[in-house]
Parts: sequence; C-alpha cells; structure tokens
Amino acid sequence: MPRHAPRWALVAAIAACGPGGKKVVTPPIDHPPVDTTPQLADVPTRLDVTTDDPMSGNAPGARSPLLDIMAAENARWMATLGKQPDPAYFLQYQIVEQRVVQLDAEGGALVGDSDETDRVLDVEIRVGTPALDNTRAITNDENGLNEPLRRRATVPFGADREAIANHLWLETDRRYREAVLALAYVRQDQRTLGNRAAQPDFSPAPPEVYAEAPATLTFDKATWVDRLKRCSERALRGHATRGSCGVVFTLNTAWMVNSDGTQTQQSWTTAQLSVSAGVKADDGDNLNRLEQAFGRTPADLPDDAGVAKLIDAVNTDLDALHEAPLADPYVGPAILEGRAAGVFFHEVFGHRIEGHRQKDETSGQTFSAQVGKEIMPSWLSVYDDPTLVTLNGLQLNGFYRFDDEGVRARHTHLVDDGKLVGFLMGRNPIAAGPSSNGHGRKQAGFDPVARQGNLVVSATKTVERADLEKLLLAEIKKQGRPYGMVFTDISGGFTNTSAFAPQAFKVNPVMAYRIYPDGRRELVRGVDIGGTPLVALQSIRAASREVETFNGVCGAESGWVPVSASAPSLLLDKLEIEKSFIPADRPPVLGPPAIRTGGAR
Repeated sequence: MPRHAPRWALVAAIAACGPGGKKVVTPPIDHPPVDTTPQLADVPTRLDVTTDDPMSGNAPGARSPLLDIMAAENARWMATLGKQPDPAYFLQYQIVEQRVVQLDAEGGALVGDSDETDRVLDVEIRVGTPALDNTRAITNDENGLNEPLRRRATVPFGADREAIANHLWLETDRRYREAVLALAYVRQDQRTLGNRAAQPDFSPAPPEVYAEAPATLTFDKATWVDRLKRCSERALRGHATRGSCGVVFTLNTAWMVNSDGTQTQQSWTTAQLSVSAGVKADDGDNLNRLEQAFGRTPADLPDDAGVAKLIDAVNTDLDALHEAPLADPYVGPAILEGRAAGVFFHEVFGHRIEGHRQKDETSGQTFSAQVGKEIMPSWLSVYDDPTLVTLNGLQLNGFYRFDDEGVRARHTHLVDDGKLVGFLMGRNPIAAGPSSNGHGRKQAGFDPVARQGNLVVSATKTVERADLEKLLLAEIKKQGRPYGMVFTDISGGFTNTSAFAPQAFKVNPVMAYRIYPDGRRELVRGVDIGGTPLVALQSIRAASREVETFNGVCGAESGWVPVSASAPSLLLDKLEIEKSFIPADRPPVLGPPAIRTGGAR
C-alpha cells in the first residue's frame, strides 16, 4: 500500500510543461448558464521548467576505483554462473554511501544532533531466462515463498580491492543460492498451473557509462544550531504547546555495475528544513501545522527572513485551527488548490500507472485496460520527468539522472489530451511497456520497481484562480448544497492498489474551508478526503493557470524515494469528505512551563 510520509518529509510549489499549440474542445461545465460565470479558456497552465541532460555531469576523470573492483568481481562471477545447472543471466551490484546530518530543536533547545555515515551493498541476481526467472510472482503465495529478500549487506569504506571484492564475493554467493531456490518455486508453480500466457520477467536496456564528480556537503554547524534554537523558540507561541525546527542534510554517492556493461557513479547532496507547531485541541484532536523547504545544498534553504515567514504561517494557521469547528462528512463540489491537487494526482493516478502493478494478479489494475481511452477531461495531460531540475523556479525532489536499474531517466507521457498513453516502467515489462523508461527506483536494501519521480499535470484550458472559485459557487447553487469545500494545504496521503481491498485513496488535508453560496469562508478541521480513482478523475471540471508543487518522500514496496507532484488548482463537481480519527485523550491538566516569545496565555 503506497503512502506518503508525514509532512515533515514533504513540501510544495512549482509548474509543468503541457502540449503547446493544441486546440482542445472543452467538455461542458455543468453549471447554470449565467453571463457572469467564467468559462474555460484556451490558455495553458503557466509553466517554466529547467531540465537536465542526464549526461551533463559526466566527468570520466572522477571515476572511482570502486567501479573497477565491482566490474572485475561481476565478470568473474558471470563467467562461472553462466555454466551452472541453473545459470545466472544478469548480475548487478550497487553500493550506496550516505552521510546523514540531522539537527532538531524544540522550544528553544537542541534535542537532536546526529551525523552518521553508512555504506550499503545491494546485489541483484537473475537465474533462468528473461522470459522466466526467479523473480516471477507465485500464484497465491500466502507464505511469501518468493517475496523479495530485503537484507542490507554491508561493505567496507574506502576502496581496498581485497576487502571490497571479498564482500562482493560472499554476498553474490548468498544471493545466487537464494535465487536458485526461488526459481525452483517458480517452476513448480508453472507446472502446477500449466502454461499460462505471461509477459517476460526482464527487459533489455542499453549499457550506460557515466561518472559524476564526488559532491561535497558544506555547512556551518554552529550557525545552524543557533538558527534552529531561535526558530523553535519563536514557533512556541499563541496556542502552540510544541514548537520544533529541524534540518536534514545528506551526502550521497551511488556506484553501480551490472553484467549488461553499465557502470555509473552518481553523487549528490540534499537539504531539508522543517518548521512545525502543534497543540492538542480540547476535544483531543492533535493539531499540527508544518512548513518545509527543500534544496540541493544547505545554502539553498531560506535565510532568517524566509524562516520567519514559515514560522508566522504555521503559528497563524495553528491558532485558527484551534478555534475551528469539527467538520461533518460531506459529498459535493470542492476545490483542491495546487499542492493538494498534486498529492491528489500522486495518490489517485500516479501509483496506479506504475508498470509492475499491471501484471500483478493481486493488484486492482485500475488502468491496465484503459490505454487509448479517455480517463479524465480532454484538456488535461500528465507526464513524469525525473530530468526536471526546477519547475516555476522551485527545485524538484524527484530529480535523478539514472534510475536504480542503470537506465537513463527520461520524460514519459502518461496522459495526452485526457487519454491514457503509457505507464511508468522499470525493467519489468508489460504488453503496453516492453522496455524501461527510467523509473525503476528503490531505497538502499530493497529491490527496484517502477516508481514516480516528478509527476506533472498540465491543462490547455484554464481559468484564473479567482474565477475557479466563482465556478465553485455556481456549482454549489446548481447542486443545492449548503456549502462547498476548498482545500489549501495537505499533510500527505495514501492509496490502496491491492485487489483484496477497496480501490480507494485518502488525502489528509490540514487547511480545509467551507465556502458558502454568499462567498463566506469558514475554516474546519478533522477531515480526510476519500474516494475511488475512476470517479474522482471524471469529476474534474476546471483548472487554474497557476501550478504548484508538492515535494516529499513516498513509501511503497521498494522503500522510500523522493518525489514531487505538480498540478494546477482543480474544481471537482463531487468529492467525498470523511471524518478523521480523533484520539480519546485530552490536553494536559497543567499548561507547559516553556518560555513563549509571543506572550503567555
């Protein structure tokens, strides 16, 4: 069940590239024919993208001797394993070294200070043939006989040839024996069930040779500790009983060698700033408000003035939420503003067009038979492009040059003019996607599957944001609803793709407003957005010209990977709102002793 991390691992704000110059007929908007009601116009969403050539950072002189060690051991094993009774036809090594620096402050004091470096080895070995190998899922595998073995193998630091090669040798031997056993289960399953038509288990990919110069992580720790202390003290004001500020800096280097001839070395840094405030409401509802910023380096994060704006935003919203009433379940028209719309598409659509799910018999396969069919309004298009560096000036979290199967990242069309045209593919082929488009991704210690990178929704017919609200008011009156809903911020979401459970999604809004026929707004709390994908996508009626981005981290069967989702604000004629869970406990009997910068209550 794919899901987003809580918003401390996520953020927002950017745009997307749409099909330029195409004339699209707008589906009728179902609202009363009032002269003052705005109409969708042939104006595309506002997009300004920066892309990266996957080979632009190639620096062969920076190649690490690790690649030579890995290549030699890979070739040594393949020469032997190809002659075994159960021959191996593919072998891949990936070593990921990651330094993670995390600093956390709460209420004006430092509460977390860690700086750890780890090096993980992943060995992928395939036994049999590309048509049928050890990775094939077993029918009704209730005991998990052929589930991927998730084991984090260690490998020494440095580049000592004998030490590194010894660890590669030992882990390869273990993995080969496990693969042979798994292939036996697969063959038994095939004999039991007979010859069933099936897609191959592995697709070819051209070899890539690429070496990126090692990145460096530079920051002034003392300065950041001081900034975080001051930030967390300032965040503890108003109704807040918890004010927290933190940063996470990472330095990553990944070396990959496989038997196809691919040898890559990638190195990059990331930086994340979180500002949050929280309080427990009188009825037990846990109220939290968080803002984040992401960057490639610590220098990309906001300065003191920018942090002050984040603090003001979380405090203002938290105080408003503390006074807001609980909402009731609701079905009716609603607006999902940019960031909320991005998460909506990530959950409702994005996970369901990841290629491996189309051949998984335990998956709902919502869109497997929909290629060439219209699944959303004809003025909407969707693509995923990991080579996007920025969108409307915002750095994107889902950027990468090569995926975790050694395939070059590339722009992938998913929906053109409302019609489904493709899927996100790793090297696990399907009929509609016989080869990878560079979306095989994983967290170190997991096996790669097709995952989203930078998902972008674009519209060729749009209205200004203010007119989108006018359309909402017209829809409220047409449906005879007492109010509509507007969602301006979210904390994350999750979706179910398994056939054993309802094909439903849930998005967790933070800032939700009732909007009444006279235009009056009322903030409410305690709600989730739920529904099913086909109905939800067909309910979209209009889009704004501005596009925003939700940056974050997404979890699924291949672990946690960085992603972004960009979309215009959307008007839906029907959206279902559910009550969220509220714990039975209550606020503390005695107020906190913490110092408050905004005046004590």
